[in-house]
Amino acid sequence: MQARLFFKQLINSNNKAIVGLVFSVLSIVIFLINVEYYSVEEYDVFVQNRIQQLSKNADDIIYDIKSNIKGETENTLNFQTLLSVTNYPVYIYKKGELKFWSNDKLQLKYIDDKLFSYFVEDVIKKGSSYYYVRKSNIMVYNQDYEIFVIIPLVEIRENPTNILSHNVNEFVFGSKEIPTIEKFKVNDNYKSIYTKLNKYLFSIDISKKVSVELIPWHIFIFTVLIATFFLLSALSTYITESVRKGGNIFINLSVFMIGVISLHEIVLSIVNNPIIKNEYNVLTTIDNPVLSQWDSLGVIFIDMVFLLLIFRWITKNFKDLFSIHSMYILNYKVRIGISTLMIIAIFLVINTLEKVYLEIIESASELTIQFSVFDISMPYLLGQTNILFGFLLSSLYLHLVYRIIGWWLDFYGKSVAMLLSIILIFSFHFFSGTSDIVIINVLAIFTGVSLMFDTPKYLSVGKFKAIMYLMSMIIFFSILAAVIVEKNETRKDEEFKQKFAYKLITNDATLKAFLEETISDVKESDLVIDAMAYLNKPRAIEAAKGIKNDIVDWFGHRYDIKVNISFDNGENVNNEYTYEQLMENFFERKDINYSKTFGLNSKMDPQKGTYSYLCNIPIVDRFESTDTIGYCLIELNTKSLDGKYLQSSILDENYNVHYKQEDYSYAIFFKKELIFSSGDYNYSNSFLKDFNIEENSSLASNFDYGGYEHLLLPNANNRIVVISSKEFTLLDFFRSFSTYFTIIVFFIFTVYSSYNYLSNPKEYNRSFSSKVQIYLNAAIFFPIFCLAIVMGSVMVNSSRNEVQRQYLEKAQTVATNLFQNNELSKEYSSKEEIRLDNLIQELSNVMQADIRFYDRNGQLKSASDSEIFESGLLSSQLNPKAFVGIMEEKKTRMVVKEKIGNLEYNTSYIGVKAFNTGDVMGVVSIPFFKSLNRFDDRSVEVITTIMMIFTILFMTLLPIVHYAALSLLNPIKLIIPELNRITLSKKNEPILYNSNDEFGRLVGEYNKMISKLEESKKELERSQRESAWKDVAKQVAHEIKNPLTPMKLYLQQLERVATSDENPKLLRATKMLINQVDTLSGIVTSFSAFAQMPVPKKEVFNLSKVIKDVIMLHSSKADIQFSNTQIGHDVMVDGDEKLTSRILANLVLNGIQAVEEGAPSTIIIDLYENGEKAIVTVIDNGKGIPEDVQNKVFVPNFTTKATGSGIGLAVAKRGVEQMGGSIWFETKESEGTSFFVEFIMAEA
Repeated sequence: MQARLFFKQLINSNNKAIVGLVFSVLSIVIFLINVEYYSVEEYDVFVQNRIQQLSKNADDIIYDIKSNIKGETENTLNFQTLLSVTNYPVYIYKKGELKFWSNDKLQLKYIDDKLFSYFVEDVIKKGSSYYYVRKSNIMVYNQDYEIFVIIPLVEIRENPTNILSHNVNEFVFGSKEIPTIEKFKVNDNYKSIYTKLNKYLFSIDISKKVSVELIPWHIFIFTVLIATFFLLSALSTYITESVRKGGNIFINLSVFMIGVISLHEIVLSIVNNPIIKNEYNVLTTIDNPVLSQWDSLGVIFIDMVFLLLIFRWITKNFKDLFSIHSMYILNYKVRIGISTLMIIAIFLVINTLEKVYLEIIESASELTIQFSVFDISMPYLLGQTNILFGFLLSSLYLHLVYRIIGWWLDFYGKSVAMLLSIILIFSFHFFSGTSDIVIINVLAIFTGVSLMFDTPKYLSVGKFKAIMYLMSMIIFFSILAAVIVEKNETRKDEEFKQKFAYKLITNDATLKAFLEETISDVKESDLVIDAMAYLNKPRAIEAAKGIKNDIVDWFGHRYDIKVNISFDNGENVNNEYTYEQLMENFFERKDINYSKTFGLNSKMDPQKGTYSYLCNIPIVDRFESTDTIGYCLIELNTKSLDGKYLQSSILDENYNVHYKQEDYSYAIFFKKELIFSSGDYNYSNSFLKDFNIEENSSLASNFDYGGYEHLLLPNANNRIVVISSKEFTLLDFFRSFSTYFTIIVFFIFTVYSSYNYLSNPKEYNRSFSSKVQIYLNAAIFFPIFCLAIVMGSVMVNSSRNEVQRQYLEKAQTVATNLFQNNELSKEYSSKEEIRLDNLIQELSNVMQADIRFYDRNGQLKSASDSEIFESGLLSSQLNPKAFVGIMEEKKTRMVVKEKIGNLEYNTSYIGVKAFNTGDVMGVVSIPFFKSLNRFDDRSVEVITTIMMIFTILFMTLLPIVHYAALSLLNPIKLIIPELNRITLSKKNEPILYNSNDEFGRLVGEYNKMISKLEESKKELERSQRESAWKDVAKQVAHEIKNPLTPMKLYLQQLERVATSDENPKLLRATKMLINQVDTLSGIVTSFSAFAQMPVPKKEVFNLSKVIKDVIMLHSSKADIQFSNTQIGHDVMVDGDEKLTSRILANLVLNGIQAVEEGAPSTIIIDLYENGEKAIVTVIDNGKGIPEDVQNKVFVPNFTTKATGSGIGLAVAKRGVEQMGGSIWFETKESEGTSFFVEFIMAEA
């Protein structure tokens, strides 16, 4: 409670300004700390301290490694144990031979990198990259091990791409900026960096300022946003209070706007600071933004938050800021005109929002190198958040406009405003063509329905109507998002098709020029000439590799490259093909004039439509220019276009992981005849007959045909390339719609429910209808949600396993084909290696995948993508995890997730066993760099399918749930008015409900309650009458009884006088008066007894004995019969014995007196037991009770006898009921009356 009170005071007081200032100061402190090392005197000290910390970490790792090596019982190193103690790249050598490695990305050469030289720690330069190296030795089993901890400091890529970019060790240099460092000091701008033992390592240029991130910048951004929020909140609170106190609205509004703009500009200046902007890719500038100020995802997010806060403040203080009365009394035509402008403004806002949404999606897509549904990137997340905020802001604006127009215009005015705005909007679209006609139509329908039916008012009127209004808003914005997604996909699709088509159709002039230059260089190469002249095969192999590497650096991502050297004696370096065979394979004929093929040759594959190149380079002796001493052949074949090769993905700077070539079909036509096709679409020669493509045209054309979208790109060589992709169908549109619909539904209903709960929590606690709606929705949608999660998990796991299974099967097929006819040996000769290279290359072409083979020591022996190893992107060692799994844990196969730069991919590993021993002799590795993308594609498909099902179920079940809730609540609504009408003054009518369900039973109980209430009313009336009669009886007994005694004394004295005087008339008169006084005295006594009737005693007595006593008392007066022998047995009951005797005696007496004068009196007394009740029946043969007075029988002072007091039966009823029993009667006129008295049986 204290915490809640504290936060309430914090939010509702000026403390918000204090909190905002505190966070502002904190953000300034963080900024100053992070820019402290702007000074050149201190940055080198910072770097040196970090290097020394790195050295300490390396020492700790080396200590752990030595401890583990000493504990080894065998003369081998256990990879699994050593991997567990290192988090840096570690390499262990024995006699110059690599025995352990924890990283497979760093290509090391023991000799070339001078690892054999003596040093403890140093910085090694490889190309333009620098690595920190910590070295240590340990002697185990008389074996000297050298341990190297190698940590990258700066890795500079010669050709950086969006996947493989430069890398800087941020821990050491404190920033992502690439530092300028040299192995040796260049000038005074460079400061030397030393180890803790004062050994020189390298020099760093400190002439330019560097920002060091001591405290993460995202903490700084967070404090800035928190400070802005509290300061803006404090400003809005102050202005609101000032306006409500009567302050000038214009001045206060001006102050508010100035304050908001100032805070906004401060925040933007912070995020646009180069230090911050370079730190986060979400602040990367967008090319040609729709709104110049919205130039990055981060800026859009900040502006969205500001706009939401401002809009919230305006709507909250709308009545204070604007005069409602002055708005309403405006001229009717003026209101129509303003309404028209507001509707047009809605269309302009949505049109701008559409373009901003498209911009957001494109920017998020460009900043997301590799999308993963299970590892969503910050740009993608922020982009989707911006879309949700834009939806919320636009929906609030639309709602406000609709409410204003619905409030001050009638149906006619709204119709006129809507008609005028639509005419103007469609005219603008007709002349400008900048708007989307689908969105215009949908928005026009939504706006028309909202205005004509005044649906926005439902948001505060009815729960279901409010939900349906929100649903209509969500559907509109989901359609908007789906249209934008379609536009983005279509535009990206067209861009990719054009790039793909040009890639297929272009005869690369750059490549030709490069090959011509290469031919010239090879002819003049001393290494090649010497290898030819001396028939030096190792030198020839070295020369061939050098030539190949030079070409790979430029064109390895597009072409398979082979370099072969043939000596003049006909021997080839690869020992597989002769010079003549190579020439015949390329030209596909035997009658070749070799001299005419010298230089650059090219050909086109008529089946694939791709080019191949052959450089036939004759090598002449440097002393005898006419003496040809050998030939160098360079062959380039266009790589597969299905995008499965890893090298082409990493080195292609235009590579886009979001668009996969295997999703496209393509065909190449030569003179309108199909020469090659690939993909799912079925091309034919008749495909182009319906399209008028001019010869030698270079204009691209797009068209839809056969459910596909086609791009036709002709060129001047009578070739036409057709790239085809599936159309964006209604199913795709609904998939996008469902995705955003689901997200927005959860977002909006969370916001809406939270807002309603916080604004009026009591309504949620007391409203049964709200609870029923919530529980019903939860009962239906929560299981669906859980089922969707379970199904999604199962399907995603199934997809993951299926993808891995496919890749493992392919790897197994490769392993089987690779070695099915070869028995492995422990050693490989150069000849065997070359044969292995050729075999792997052939299998790679067949399987359309990169294939690698590692020996049992984890060293690469052959690879179809050798360029990636030669370029230093990967080392020639097996992935340590795969080594542990295959070699140490003896797994047959496994899949390992790997990463190069920003690209993640899966690699399958298969252990290859020798046929004779069964030992693992090597490992086949196949990287599938798009396996994660395929898995993500399937995962996205599963998730979006679930969202589609959810959308259909939600839109279908929501009204069903509503009407189901109504049907459940209808009985309650039927009962509530009746409960409200219950009264004691009028008769309460029962509820008619013809159902035997729970509510039926409830209604039945209600009707019983009403019946008992009516009885209680009658009882209350009777009790009130009895109470009144008691008071009357007391008064009568008091007022009459007092004079009766002296009257009777005087009459008795007068009687004696009359007797002595023998006056018969006086005697008769006095006797008559005395009898009347006795009668009156008896009545007074009865009244007194009724008024003073005590509460009956609670005792156990024998009812049979009481009845016998009553019969004996009255046996002389009437013929009394016994109808049940129970009277002869003891019947024990609870009650007052004396009172019971008087009641029964009174009933017998009444029965005797009810007989007509002169007629015999017969009384029948019956006693029987009925469960826990004993019932006495007194039946007479009197004249019965008339129907019109039957309801007065138990009323005091009512009697049918001439001399009765009317008190006896009232006393009887009251006494019996106080004893817990009951009394009632049945009568027939002229036949008699039966009285029934019920007693409670005593417990045994």
